[in-house]
Amino acid sequence: MRVQFVIRLILAFIFATIASIYSQLIPPFFGENSFIIRVLLTLAAGGLGYVVFPSIAEPVVKITMTTFNFVVHRLSFEVSRQISRRPATPVVPMSARPLILDTSAIIDGRILDIAKAGFVSGLILAPNFVLTELQQVADSSDSLKRTRGRRGFEVIEELKKTKDVQLQIWDKEQNGKLVDDKLLKLAKALNGRIITTDFNLNKLASVWNIAVLNVNDLANAVKTVSLPGENFEIKIVHLGKDSRQGVGYLEDGTMVVVSGSADKIGQTIKIEVTKNIQTPAGRMIFAKEV
Repeated sequence: MRVQFVIRLILAFIFATIASIYSQLIPPFFGENSFIIRVLLTLAAGGLGYVVFPSIAEPVVKITMTTFNFVVHRLSFEVSRQISRRPATPVVPMSARPLILDTSAIIDGRILDIAKAGFVSGLILAPNFVLTELQQVADSSDSLKRTRGRRGFEVIEELKKTKDVQLQIWDKEQNGKLVDDKLLKLAKALNGRIITTDFNLNKLASVWNIAVLNVNDLANAVKTVSLPGENFEIKIVHLGKDSRQGVGYLEDGTMVVVSGSADKIGQTIKIEVTKNIQTPAGRMIFAKEV
């Protein structure tokens, strides 16, 4: 009731003000300024505004509520529609820094042994676009590539079972034309690190300031270091770049170039290490026959 009374007074004031303004246009029938007529008209208009409220209150309230409900409904509908159009994204904890598998690392297979040994743990992502590329390798007409691709899927399955490893398939679309582009953008978006054996991808990621775990770098880091002056035996298996050099390999795959042993192919000889060098392809040892 108090609200209705206040609204009545407001309408009365509005009507009276309008009447007072327009009453200035009335010609002076009685007296010079027709003051009495203007006062009466103002009071009458104010009374009309006070009385007219009950008849207009109900439609005004109805129109106001209808408009308000329409605006709220329309706004909630638009918000819901925009949210539904956004692709759902797998939840990755902000504190986690995921490792993202590259196709080359999966095909290589050594990541499985590294994980089983406990050197890699936590959240590992296998993007769907990487698995698609792996499927293309598995469907290759080349028997060696086909075997490697199928072995890659076995590696994925084994990683799922590995202790302390949480493997997730990232099945959302990622912008980019090539797999490497998508991989880099995903790693950038998630502040992740890429696991790869691809030398070119490694270099490109460094330009993007993205951390990379290169399995080849890890393998080189754990290889046995032979110091200059150390002696051991090795089998010469083929010629080197120089026609006077013979080449052999240690058990971990390290290449050993032996000077003056080109005629010892197929023989096991005793050598002395002269120097070690680190190349992008790995560590190399140079030696001479003792």
